[in-house]
Amino acid sequence: MPIENIITIIIVVLIIVFLWGIFKKLFKLMFYAGIIILLLMAANAYFIYQDFMDLRENFGSSSKEVLLVDGSDVMTGIILRGNDFETVSNQQLNEISYELKNKNYEEILGDNYKLMILDVNILESLDNEIEVLDQKMSQEEIKNKLLSGSSSEKATLFAALLSEEIIANKNPLFFFSQFKDGNIIIYPETALFKTVKLIPVNLFENVASTLFTKTKETAKGFVEEANNKVFI
Repeated sequence: MPIENIITIIIVVLIIVFLWGIFKKLFKLMFYAGIIILLLMAANAYFIYQDFMDLRENFGSSSKEVLLVDGSDVMTGIILRGNDFETVSNQQLNEISYELKNKNYEEILGDNYKLMILDVNILESLDNEIEVLDQKMSQEEIKNKLLSGSSSEKATLFAALLSEEIIANKNPLFFFSQFKDGNIIIYPETALFKTVKLIPVNLFENVASTLFTKTKETAKGFVEEANNKVFI
C-alpha cells in the first residue's frame, strides 16, 4: 500500500477519534445540562403550584391595597377585605404617591396581603359603555368622575369597577392580560405572576377561572355594599 494512503488512513482515524472524544464530552455536557433544566422546571412548577394554592385560598378573603394611578400620581385607593372596602384617605394617598415615585412597594404594602397598582389606561380596555353602580356610563364619564369626584365617590366607583369589570371580568383572562401588558402591577410578584409574563396568557385560562371564582361569588354583595356607601 502506498505510503500516501497509509498516511491518509492514519489522519482519518485520528480525526474520527478526536471528533468522537468531543462528541462524548458534548453528550455528557448536554445530558447533565438536561437534568439541571428538568430539575429547575420541576422546582418552578412546584413554586407555581404552591403560589396558585395560596392565591386561591387567600386572594379573595385577605386584605389587598388597590391603587388607581396616573403616572406616579395616585388618583384613588381602597383596601379590600372580602366583600367590603375601606377608602384610603387623601393624606395617605399623598404619602403613597411619594413612596410610589421611589418604587417603595414594601412600604406601601404594609400589613396587607397584596398590593395592586392599576394604571388608569386600563379603562381603555373596558367596553365603551358599561353598567356600574346601577348606571350606564361611558369610559369618558368614568374617567371624569375618577378625576373630579369626592374621595368617597372616586373610591366607591373604583371599587365597583374593580369588582365587576377587572377582577371579575366576563373574560377570565382579562386580569392576567392587563398584568402582562403592564397596566397592573402586583406586589409581591410571586412565581405565578412571574410566569404569566413569560408564556402565552391563554395557557392560564383554567387557572384564572379557578383563581377568581371566590371573587366572582362575592362581587354582587361587594357592589351592593358600595351602593350603600355612596350614590353617584
